[in-house]
Amino acid sequence: MLNIDTDASSVTVRTFQTMEEAERAASREVAATGAQMLPAIMFRQGERTMLTTAFLIAMARNRLQASHAKLRGSVEEVRAATNRPLMDDHVASVKNYLKSNVGKKYVLPPLTLNARQPLSIYLADFGSTMQSVWLVIPPSVKLEITDGGHRKAAIDQALDELPEEQADQLRNDAVAVMITIESDLAQIHQDFADASKTKALPKSQLAAYDRRNPANGIVLDLIDDCRIFQGRVDSTSKTLSKLSNKLFLTNQVRQMVKELLVGSYALADEQFEERAITILVDANSPEYAAQRKRFGDYIDRFTEAVPVLRNIAAMDNSGFAGERVRDLRMEGWVCLMATGLVIVGRIGYLLFKHEVADWQSYVDRLGEIDWRKSGELWQGNIIRDGKVMTQQVPVRLAVQAVRNAIGLTDTVLGIASEGEPLNEAA
Repeated sequence: MLNIDTDASSVTVRTFQTMEEAERAASREVAATGAQMLPAIMFRQGERTMLTTAFLIAMARNRLQASHAKLRGSVEEVRAATNRPLMDDHVASVKNYLKSNVGKKYVLPPLTLNARQPLSIYLADFGSTMQSVWLVIPPSVKLEITDGGHRKAAIDQALDELPEEQADQLRNDAVAVMITIESDLAQIHQDFADASKTKALPKSQLAAYDRRNPANGIVLDLIDDCRIFQGRVDSTSKTLSKLSNKLFLTNQVRQMVKELLVGSYALADEQFEERAITILVDANSPEYAAQRKRFGDYIDRFTEAVPVLRNIAAMDNSGFAGERVRDLRMEGWVCLMATGLVIVGRIGYLLFKHEVADWQSYVDRLGEIDWRKSGELWQGNIIRDGKVMTQQVPVRLAVQAVRNAIGLTDTVLGIASEGEPLNEAA
């Protein structure tokens, strides 16, 4: 049975024999006071009763309030607030997501709220720990946000910035809310901390799920298109185990695509996604199709040129072939490392940026390089004392060494003077 500690809250619970009686009584309060009536589910978590329902975005804007701590505030100031300091970049990210997807498919996660002002709950007492109720919110009541202050700020800003027609569309969408009934500020703070105990998806898994941005879409399409990647990319792990029979992580392929598209594996994800939209538009655009084919042809040509990659691409992905892939990775081939993908991506970026007509011949010359970790070409740049260096400077030096080895000079690229920065976006 559900119980609410009404001494510790300002919630009024009214119980009836049937839901029809509860609904009529709730409607009478609404008619008399101008309150808002919503269907809700009341349930129990531990010692406390919760409510879950949904608010129209217009209602969320008007009825929800957040008390954000000040940046660099004292302990006392933080304890007096119910929300962490507002981070403008986080708000902007959610706002731009909403603005880009009004009228389309999007996900706005639920908000967690707290009721410290009067609410009324009308129910039929069925003796269950979870049941339907009618929630009545008086016209003057504002609910406090425990978790979701940045989403609320993003909603406000999106509504202010959208054209009126789109703003109306957004106002008529809804967001799920969970309401705790809590008057103890210390417990409200604890609720916020508890709500923050989430585990972020590994970047490889997130990239495998999120196709909304063409930056992710082209990564996934290239994994499908290119023989060396098919069935050999791990999309659920943070790191690649030494015992794995996969070649790469999705996020490592994404770094290669960063290089191919914008010339910088170190570019922050948000910046990369913005650049990708500018270049690729979306997954249905001619620009996207052209770059997908160009990059796919480049990767397949490179695969065919390098013997170890050509052999792997010819294998199936099961049984002893999978074991062989793992053994080859353990041997230490630069082209089977994330850093090797970055270097190959940078070479492709230079070839395509400078529109080298016979780019295929330079890719073929990549097959003449000794791609073993022990190869002389890599010593002193990405390989130092037998260890792999992944920083930008060693990578830049390795790219220059590869350019020299295949004859990809500044003259070939049409660069007037030696020493053009190889990492424009860094």
